[in-house]
Amino acid sequence: MQITVIGQCPTNTTTDGLRWPVAVAGSTAKSVQRCPLTSANAGQPVAVRNCSKLEAPLYFRWEKQQTRGCGDKKEVSLDNVVKVEVSKGNAVEVAEFLANQTSESSKEAEDVTMVASILENIAKAGSGDKEVTELVLETVSNVIMSVGPETHDSEPTQIEAGTSSAIVKSVETQISLTLQQEGKVSIRQDSIHVEAVSLEPNQTRNGLSFVSVKQSNVTSPGQGSPQEGTLAGTEVETLYSSMIPKDLDVLASARLPGNITNLLPSPDAQLQASFLIYADDTLFQSASIKEHRGEGNSTRKVAGSVVSLTVENVELVNLTEPVVIEFKEESSEVHCVSWDFELEDGVGDWTTDGCALAEVTNKTVVCNCSHATNFAILVDVKGQAPDDKDDTPAKRALDIISQVGAALSIIALAITLIIYLAIRKLRSGKSRQIFINFCFSLFMLYIVFVAGVDNAKGSGGGCVFVAALLHYLTLSTMMWMAVEARNMYVSTVKVFPEDTPRYMLKACLIAWGSPLIVLIITLAAASHHYANEHYCFVEPGLVLYLGLLVPIGLILIHNIITFILVMRSLLKVKEASRSQQISKRLQNAVGISALMGLTWCFGFLAINEAAFAFQLIFCLANSLQGVVVFIMFCARREEVRTALAPYMKRICCGHECRLPTLHPEKSNESEMVSATAHTLPSAGQTAEVEISVTTPQ
Repeated sequence: MQITVIGQCPTNTTTDGLRWPVAVAGSTAKSVQRCPLTSANAGQPVAVRNCSKLEAPLYFRWEKQQTRGCGDKKEVSLDNVVKVEVSKGNAVEVAEFLANQTSESSKEAEDVTMVASILENIAKAGSGDKEVTELVLETVSNVIMSVGPETHDSEPTQIEAGTSSAIVKSVETQISLTLQQEGKVSIRQDSIHVEAVSLEPNQTRNGLSFVSVKQSNVTSPGQGSPQEGTLAGTEVETLYSSMIPKDLDVLASARLPGNITNLLPSPDAQLQASFLIYADDTLFQSASIKEHRGEGNSTRKVAGSVVSLTVENVELVNLTEPVVIEFKEESSEVHCVSWDFELEDGVGDWTTDGCALAEVTNKTVVCNCSHATNFAILVDVKGQAPDDKDDTPAKRALDIISQVGAALSIIALAITLIIYLAIRKLRSGKSRQIFINFCFSLFMLYIVFVAGVDNAKGSGGGCVFVAALLHYLTLSTMMWMAVEARNMYVSTVKVFPEDTPRYMLKACLIAWGSPLIVLIITLAAASHHYANEHYCFVEPGLVLYLGLLVPIGLILIHNIITFILVMRSLLKVKEASRSQQISKRLQNAVGISALMGLTWCFGFLAINEAAFAFQLIFCLANSLQGVVVFIMFCARREEVRTALAPYMKRICCGHECRLPTLHPEKSNESEMVSATAHTLPSAGQTAEVEISVTTPQ
């Protein structure tokens, strides 16, 4: 049997003050001291020294050191430091440079990538020096503050997901090194707080909780942390229990169960746990969130802070008692998620696996998780979701305009419907019957909007019902406009207009039935798109586009083409009575279609661009449609005023109410019922038109 003894040279300090780490016999050691960053050979050892391998009984021996020069001085930049070898000897210097550099200069994506690489080098150096860790966290806080969403003077820097994920890993590694060396870590920076402890098993028999608490002497200007985008005004407390006192104003917390000590490698091993809280999700660049953001301008985002929980030397997976994560959040529609570094080819992403929503009570979201990692909650913000800071006088004015305009439109449409339904002369003929159906659909749309779009929010099934009604009535209103356009086309353009049997029955089946089919399909496929916490309407997404906006767009295109064809026909008709009559109908129909078309165009811009001017135009045009219908089809139509004259005379007790009346010669222009023949003129020909009309009695 042959026994091989491998010796090593112990740590040593030479007379010139150079320190030497442990070195295996037969290797060359580098001095702990390194050349400064301002030198040409930055990061290189000041000297090297061989650890010789000898024969028994000595086996090893330190040899004489060989000093190396550091070279001339030079300027220091991120480009240079990223190439520097980092060791325990220069980790403080490199970390200090990085902290200063990130606090002084604006961050480009390339700069952040280099910062991430340098942080990785620092973590790999293995220095548990608390000063290094403090400087690392200061750097990370600077990065979050400079490239995060709270940058108001410029667009947020778009950093790569791999870069931000690497920064998170470096932070966790550095904290672990310091915890193992110091036994406790307590560091507070503007956008990241750390609390790490080493405890005896008997100290955690009732559980262990880390709680980020708002300080009572700090006034909170907004939702979330006392200073939006930072953790200023909060403090992390460690509680030796899984129960959190109710009098604490908790921003976020993480609770470990009491049986966590059963997972320790030995009965006398200490429980080493680390708790981190990030002010926001800047360092958690999620591919799934970006993909969801592209669907109809619907934004999925992390609500508030991100917490990280780590237990050293314990694999926290598939726990019998869950890790309880708690966040302060007012939204009830949330998703509990954790960060999985294995997703997206090792870059990481949010996942709901292993975490479940336990309860939402008193503006607090509680998640139960079967493992430990980075945790957050996701919320969906649909279109113009209101926010406390957006509750401006301008937005309140838009609400008032919408409500007042809708109320006026309801009154105007109610009067219009009563007039047309009460007077037989005004409800005869296909065109007027189509108009009455259009008014009824628009009237119901306003009623449901005023009564339910805000009042039913948060009611679950009630909100879905209101949203579905709004979807249906919007489509049916547009469909009746399309029916009127088709009716005008048949009456004016076609050479031999057909007399379709049961025309109104078929029109009703199409205009009232086709929107119902669309609604049934979309409800069956995605009923969850019909309600959210802010309003009861179809949320921006695929359902809104395919189920509402695409049909509306197609109807508007159909109407525009139809009106162009009708206008061409009118330009060729020489009989003044017929031309003037149809022209009036065309003006009314074009006016309504243009109004509704422009309304939706500005509505698209209001959703996508969030511009106040577009929102204002949208509110004005949309809420006053009923008033415009009343003016165009009642107030300005002479035949309506004439039909009302006898009734007004009764109201005025037989006195003259001075209502204008139609001239007998013009009464025949009141309504065209059918066109028995219509020949359009060609080159060198004269149009011959035979019109059948009804004369008001």
